[in-house]
Amino acid sequence: MFLTTHTSAAILIASKVHNPILAIVLGFFSHFVLDAIPHGEGDFFSDPKKSKQQKLLLLAKVAILDLLLASIFLASFLYISQPEKMWVFVLTALAAWAPDFIWGAVELLKLKFIYWFLIFHHKAHDLLDIVYPIKYGLLFQFFFIILMLIFTWLF
Repeated sequence: MFLTTHTSAAILIASKVHNPILAIVLGFFSHFVLDAIPHGEGDFFSDPKKSKQQKLLLLAKVAILDLLLASIFLASFLYISQPEKMWVFVLTALAAWAPDFIWGAVELLKLKFIYWFLIFHHKAHDLLDIVYPIKYGLLFQFFFIILMLIFTWLF
């Protein structure tokens, strides 16, 4: 899932779980639950015609754009809703983003001591072996974000 999608789940968690520590922990683990849902990114970064360097460059561009969108989304939500404990929302979102940041650090810095995390993260992605085009994945994630916001505001 994109960070923006993880952010919507983190917003829901932070708004419904009244224990800040539990909200942050749930934010972290929600990442793996969401990544287990097929979300159409599988074939986007695996074009056999592109070199590894081209794939990494595409991934970096998408990751930077996604981080920017997720940050704007979170900041906009906080500005509009003005929650009492804004810091809980920020830390829960950071916890939900953390697995992707850790994955990136392991890949880029070749951190062998935490390579097990990379394997675990990939297994979460591949739990259900369903691959479909990115256009459907984006549509699914868009509706997921809307659903999370509805649950946040209505329930």
